[in-house]
Amino acid sequence: MARGGINKALVLKAREEVLKKGQNPSIDTIRIALGNTGSKSTIHRYLKELEEESAIKMDDASLLSQPIKELVTRLAAGLREEANVIVEQQAVKFEQQLQDLRAQNSESTQALEALNKKYTSQSDTLECLETALVGKNAAVAKFEVDIAKATQTEAKLTALLKEKQTQIESLEEKHHHNREALEHYRQSVKEQREQDLRRHEQQVQLLQGENRVLNQTLSLKQSDVTQLNKDNSRLVSELGAAQKALSHLTSAKNELESRVKALDLSEQSLNIELLTSRDHIESYSVENGKLRQEYGDLQSKQQASIVKIAMLEAGVSAKNDVINQLIAGASGTAGVINDNAPDNHTK
Repeated sequence: MARGGINKALVLKAREEVLKKGQNPSIDTIRIALGNTGSKSTIHRYLKELEEESAIKMDDASLLSQPIKELVTRLAAGLREEANVIVEQQAVKFEQQLQDLRAQNSESTQALEALNKKYTSQSDTLECLETALVGKNAAVAKFEVDIAKATQTEAKLTALLKEKQTQIESLEEKHHHNREALEHYRQSVKEQREQDLRRHEQQVQLLQGENRVLNQTLSLKQSDVTQLNKDNSRLVSELGAAQKALSHLTSAKNELESRVKALDLSEQSLNIELLTSRDHIESYSVENGKLRQEYGDLQSKQQASIVKIAMLEAGVSAKNDVINQLIAGASGTAGVINDNAPDNHTK
């Protein structure tokens, strides 16, 4: 049976494409045209069928004579047999080569896997070695830095040691000079002390002489002290009397001070009352001024009222005069009328 996707129509189409390209329609070229699909035996069988169909078509066409047709048929049969033999041989050879290639491929795959494993192992080993190398390089660099620092420190310590040695030598020299100076100072102090002792002995002798003179003077002064004690006793008694008098005077002074303080308090209270009275007087003065102003205003109003009253009284008096005159005139008229009334009645 043919494989899936390979049939006679596809083989025919591939054969025509190969013929159009001017190539020989062999099994390999047909298989390449089919995209390297299908087995060579299947392609060979389809090609054989297509050739037989083509031969049948040529017989049907009757384009050739019978001898040529027979010759062509025999040639075609011989060619087909030879081709089948060659194809079968090539197929067997191809299958053998394919098996060999598959075996080689399997061996190559196994060898490749082994090489990959070996490469992976070697890569891991190389990474470990590189890591170790980096660590060793860092350690070496650090060690070199430490060596450089140690060298610098050694140089500094050597210079410092030389400097300290120089200082020690200088200090030893100074110590030697100081020791000599100390010895000289001790000698000078000893000489100075001896001189001071001699001077002190001389001063002691002088003081002893002065002490004798002072003792003599003291014996002379004791009589004076006795007299002074007597005078002192007398002065003490006089002082007692004076203290009593002073006590009386102090009491009198305290009494006077008490009176003065009382007078001061009275004066302060009087001053306070005086200030209060002054404040009252000032307030009274202000009120008096206001009252005087109000009194003046009232007097002005009173005078104005008096003037108005006088004017009103004058007006009233004038009106009374007018009224009196009117009354008098009215009375005279009435009398005349009364006097004339009988005459008129008589007439």
